[in-house]
Amino acid sequence: MNSLKSILKSNALWTLAAACVLLLAWHIAYVCIKNDYILPGIGSTLSAFAALFVDAHFYAALGSTLARTLISFALSFATGGAFAALAAVCPPFRAAFACVISVVRTLPTMAVTLMLLIWSTPGVAPGIVAALVLVPMVYSQFAAAIEGVDGDLLEMARVYRLTRSQKLKKIILPAVAPEVLAQTGASLSLGLKVMVSAEVLCYTLSSFGGMMQQARLYSEMPRFAALTLCCILIGLALELVSLGIKNAATAWRKGGDGYVRKAHK
Repeated sequence: MNSLKSILKSNALWTLAAACVLLLAWHIAYVCIKNDYILPGIGSTLSAFAALFVDAHFYAALGSTLARTLISFALSFATGGAFAALAAVCPPFRAAFACVISVVRTLPTMAVTLMLLIWSTPGVAPGIVAALVLVPMVYSQFAAAIEGVDGDLLEMARVYRLTRSQKLKKIILPAVAPEVLAQTGASLSLGLKVMVSAEVLCYTLSSFGGMMQQARLYSEMPRFAALTLCCILIGLALELVSLGIKNAATAWRKGGDGYVRKAHK
């Protein structure tokens, strides 16, 4: 416990040091440029950041963007997991689907966004774009986690005639979950970044990206920087939440290993 606390304390100190270096670099750049229309200062950005939280439109836009991001992530998570499971039991499908994943992964995001904007609406297109970006990533994470399932445990489960339901709940899911959930924060952060970028390009009304586009058009650079800072903080918060989920999944995995070894005894 003491070692864990010391590690967390050390990581917090290094994180604080890195944040201070970034702020110093920002201030030096601002002093050198001396133009708020190119790079706003830290003080004006923080003032604009505080002003966001007394703006009712900000909460509506933020909620809309987060809802789209979570829906896109949920769809990509379910789709990637289902296709990875199918690929694990059907090698021909895995070989064929690898080509599809490669094509989807290399699609130009801006071109796809503009094309979807023609076929759909500014409120729908960003969600589809985010899902298309996340599906290949989630699929690869699931596929790697499934391949990493301990073959000895599966063999023990077969010898002791565990049912498919028991193998799924006690061995496969506990083994796969930590590996996949460890990347959830990164996936959500990427999804949020892609979502906001697509909203900016589509000029989606009542959205975070729409607010950024509006700030750019009216040359409200401190507000633009404040919105960018808010995106960064939300991404960091999502990664912290995913860390807690990962720890819970790791405990579940240890419980699954213990279940099989107890059956062996």
